[in-house]
Amino acid sequence: MSTGRTTIERISTPLFLILTPLISLAIPFTPLPVEATPLVMVLVPALLALLLTAMTGGRESLRALLRKPFQWRVGFKWYAIALGLAFGTRLAMSLLALGMGWIPAIRVRPWPPQLFIIFGIMTIFGAVMEELGWRGYLLQRLLAHRPALVSALIIGVPWGVIHLGLLLPGQMNAGAPWLPIILQLIGLSVTITWLFVQTRGNLVIPILYHAGQSYFAFFDEGLTVTQSAWLFTAVTLGLACILILISGVELQRRPAKKPAMLDAR
Repeated sequence: MSTGRTTIERISTPLFLILTPLISLAIPFTPLPVEATPLVMVLVPALLALLLTAMTGGRESLRALLRKPFQWRVGFKWYAIALGLAFGTRLAMSLLALGMGWIPAIRVRPWPPQLFIIFGIMTIFGAVMEELGWRGYLLQRLLAHRPALVSALIIGVPWGVIHLGLLLPGQMNAGAPWLPIILQLIGLSVTITWLFVQTRGNLVIPILYHAGQSYFAFFDEGLTVTQSAWLFTAVTLGLACILILISGVELQRRPAKKPAMLDAR
């Protein structure tokens, strides 16, 4: 019994990295309605994280993982930074588009109030599910043995590949170019990893930034799918490069001991 548990612990990280994209990319080929596909896809990393945690760490580890999205006690400045970066990402896109003449003015999507509320709930739900798996489970295990930047890149590539499933014919992002999708997810992974490291493993701040940058997309009204994809890529990669230059490969200003939460156990 102990041998089985040791084996699972040893392969849990590569297992997550392999199974999450495979299962996620299979979902668009099921008979699910197009509207339900992204909602089901975001469940995959969370469910796999919970399953692997239960198998390797038992109930105590499972409870610890489930508590992460509710650990709100972190400095107020990080809430401001997360929301500021999220809003700034989308605003920078519109400013670039305005400067290049792609849009005549910065506009907000003409949605009714209830649609803004529904969209907000959906983005928060999606961010919680994805972050629980990618950062709450996987990132802390990668950080135990690798620099933060390397860990961010390891996550960014499969995270980006998963989103290619939404580009398939009939899916919500059909027709969008594939390359910027992968590149922008790599950029996002670096920024979210930076927030995770800077807040000593707090998951609420990454969730807030993740949900915020998705929610504030309503500021990019008037852009085509291709324009939006490349602008978002330029901004997210630009931000990632700035953070790397400031913080180095460990994505922190000065060396510090790895916190207890980074233990892969």
